[in-house]
Parts: sequence; structure tokens; C-alpha cells
Amino acid sequence: MTRLRPGYGGQGLVAAIVAIIAALGLAGFGIAKGTWAVGGSDSSCYALMADAFAHARWQPTSPLAIQAPWPDAARSLAPGGFIPSPVRADAASPICAPGLSVLMAPLVAIAGPDAIFVLSPIAGALLVWCAFLLARRLAGGLAGATAAVLVAASPIVLFQVVQPMNDVVTAALWLAALAVACRGGSFLSAALLAGILTGLAILVRPNLAPVAIVVLITGLALAREPRKQEASLVWRQPLRWGCLFMAGSVPAIALLLVLNQILYGAPFGSGYGSASALFSAGFFSTNVTQLLTRIYETQTPFPLLALLAPLVFAERARAIAWSLLAAAAAVIACYLFYRPYPEWWYLRFELPAVVLLLVVASAVAVNLAQRANMTGVIPLLAVVLAILSTRVAGGRQVFKLQQLEGRYRDTASLVHDRLPENAVLITVWQSGGVRFHAGREAVLWDSLDPAWIDRAVAWLTAQGRTPYILLERPEERQFRERFRGASELGGLDWPPRFDLARQARIYDPADRARYLRGESYATENIRPK
Repeated sequence: MTRLRPGYGGQGLVAAIVAIIAALGLAGFGIAKGTWAVGGSDSSCYALMADAFAHARWQPTSPLAIQAPWPDAARSLAPGGFIPSPVRADAASPICAPGLSVLMAPLVAIAGPDAIFVLSPIAGALLVWCAFLLARRLAGGLAGATAAVLVAASPIVLFQVVQPMNDVVTAALWLAALAVACRGGSFLSAALLAGILTGLAILVRPNLAPVAIVVLITGLALAREPRKQEASLVWRQPLRWGCLFMAGSVPAIALLLVLNQILYGAPFGSGYGSASALFSAGFFSTNVTQLLTRIYETQTPFPLLALLAPLVFAERARAIAWSLLAAAAAVIACYLFYRPYPEWWYLRFELPAVVLLLVVASAVAVNLAQRANMTGVIPLLAVVLAILSTRVAGGRQVFKLQQLEGRYRDTASLVHDRLPENAVLITVWQSGGVRFHAGREAVLWDSLDPAWIDRAVAWLTAQGRTPYILLERPEERQFRERFRGASELGGLDWPPRFDLARQARIYDPADRARYLRGESYATENIRPK
């Protein structure tokens, strides 16, 4: 058994420098290779809510939601990532939790809309540093440096750090809370800070609230360490720690309940739908299989070393190891019965658990190497695993996300620069991007009754709006299948006005009559920026 090795001194300084380099490297990667684009439903949800908060609004609104005559108009005016507000007829409520947008809003207010894209890289740096602190507390500086390098090179961390989503922020907040709680002793200010971080973590992703129990118990257990003081003070310390922890967490949790009331009409409301549709005992075996497979395929079996921690460590190190494993288990348990998704990147749901397993596994590897007098193997192991991780990331298009997601930003720039300010885009996939980047209204065609597409275009034109149909290439087939035979416009039987690198095309409905009269015009081909 081994006692804690804090890792200070010369070797500790080198380890800290390695961790700082890894943290800054991940942040730099997140900024340099960031998507800088709002496109999918999640990024649309976070970005549009951040923009609303930054401009002192509770949520995106549209007067068309109450003016439009077609059925279910409010749903068709809710951008991707939103549902019609159950509270306001002219508003849309986010499917995602509003917490990340709360953190993004000050950045938007200070530096403009693009500031949302720096939050994940900043959180990535914090995540790596907290991994270093936790592993160092378990087995010294070498363990900390190893954990920092492996977390920074993790495929799922690299995949998410370039996107304006809450996964890396969530993981960073939970690891920071655990790192503070693991300090133990009489640092009562740490209790308040751990509570604040826990509250923010719950605000950002509420379904992981059970992890707060692990953080609280960790702080209480380590605050009760025997010291050279009166016995009454030994027991009074955890009580103070717990009270300060709760005091720190309450404001963010209260804010979450208030926002839920405003957005969904109930303190515990959400935009995800009913629990019965999201959770089922039948999902358990699929989720377990997918989790193990994804960890093995992206991280190698190395994280499984973490399971040896209770056997390897002693005394306080063992208590910390149990806490980190319990936190990882709590994260995983929150998704064991959740609706499974086939794509590998849904490992992002368990990202805090993946990082915690890497932390503990790094500490176990260093401990075992020290026992075998093979400490020199650890740096080589870390380098090899990091190289393997980045190769896996490259094979899963992690380094191409900027190019792949860039079409949303390019299309929105085209809409902003070339279409009139009163333009309304009939689209689905690009609805969030044109709303956030271009400031244009969007009507989701998949929420329009097939008999209403022609009348919707006519009504928008009569209202002084200029409607356009914006479709990505795979969407065109779906659009035709939905509307062909039920409308004149459904067949898309006239040339588009713009073609953006054969990825997205913009049709002007007014061009159809001209084209059928024999007037010719060329489609303008736009190259991506």
C-alpha cells in the first residue's frame, strides 16, 4: 500500500508544467479547430437562448407564431432545438436545459455572438487541470501529468471541445467540485466553492444532480479527518462544511427552478418530453453494451484499471478513489435506462465518467509502476495512449468538424449578405443557423401541413415578407416526398437561386413562374468561405 504523494518539488513542478501545456493545448485546439457555427438542434438551442439572455429576453420570440394562419403555426416557427412555449403563444422554449446559455450570455453581452464558441475551450482547459489535481492527490505529480495528457487527447473530449455544447462544461464543473471537495480538512471556504460549482453543474445539466450527493459525502468525510484538536471540533467541522456547501449550491438551483417555471410553466418542467418516452428498463442492456464498446474503442481498456483503485490505495487515497469511482458510477447510472443512440459520440453523455476513470486509472498505473520500480514506463505509456487516442479521433472525423459544420455558418452568411432583411427561410436543418447567425425568421417545413406550403408562401408575401426555401441536398428528397402532389411548389421544379458548394440550395418561389414562362436565369454557385 502507498500513502499520498503530493508531487511537489522539482518533479511536481515539471508535472504541473506538463498539465498546463496539455490544458492550454486543448483550449487552443478548441478555438483553432472550433466549428464556430450553430447548426444542429443542440447548438441552436444553447446559442439562441444565450443570445436571448444577453439581450434581456427569456427566450426567442416570433410574432409570426401568433399571426400565421396555418395549423400548428407555433411549432413551425420554433427553430431547431425548441418547442412551442407552453406559457407564451409567441415564444419558443428550449429542449435543452438553459444553464449553459446562462453562462454564455455574459460572454455574448461583452464580446458579441461569436463569444459563445470560446466557452467549451475554456472549460476544456479547466477539465484537464482538474484531472491533474485529482490524479496528483491520489498518486503524485506523475499521475497528474499522465491524467492531464490522456484527458486532453481523449477522442470524446476533442470531439466536444470544438462545439458550443454543454458536455465539456458539465464535466469541468463536476471535476472542479470534486477537486475542491477532496481537499478536505478545515478549508471551509472550499465547502462554499464546492457548493457553487455543484450548483452550476446542476444548472447546466440537471439530470446529473445525483452526483451532488457524492460531492457532499466526499467533503463531509474528508472534513472529519482526525486532527490535533478537540473531539467536538472534529465533528463540528463536517456540519459547517455541509451547511456552506448547501448555501453555495442553492442560488444556481433556485435559478434553474425559476427558469423552468418561466420557460415550461413548472419548476421541474423541461423541454425533453415525458419521462416514459425517454426512460425504459428495456434500454439497460443496450446502454451497457454501447458504453463498454465505446470506451474500449475510443480509450483502449486502460480506463478499466480504475477498478483496481480500492485494492491499490490505502487510507485517505482510498477514500478519494472511492469518491471518484462513485461519481463516475452516478453519471453512468443516470443514463443506463435512457433512450440509446447508435452514434459513438453519444459517449458525450458520460463524459464526466470517462474523465474520472482516466484520472483514477492514471493514478493506479503510476502506483503499480512505482511498486515494480518501473516508473519510467509511465511517460512512454502516456505518450503511446495519447497517440492512439488522437488517431482514433482522426478516424472519427473529429479534426474535420470545422469543415463539416462550417456549411451552417457559410449558408447563414449568404442569407445575411445576399437576401433581404425581411426574408423568411422555409427550412429545417438550417433553421437555428439562419436565426442565430443571419437574424432571419425560419419556418420549419416538416411542421407544415402538405396542403399549406403554397398558401404559407402566399401569406408571407402578402405580409411584406420575402419567403425562400432553403434545403440541404439530403432534405430535397424529403421535401419533395412531403409536398409533391399537394402543392405547386412541392416538386422544386425550377432552378435554385443559390447553390452553396452542392451542400445547400436556396430556392426563390417567385422564380418558378418566371421559369415556367421561359425566362432563363443562372444558378449562382457560391464557394464556402
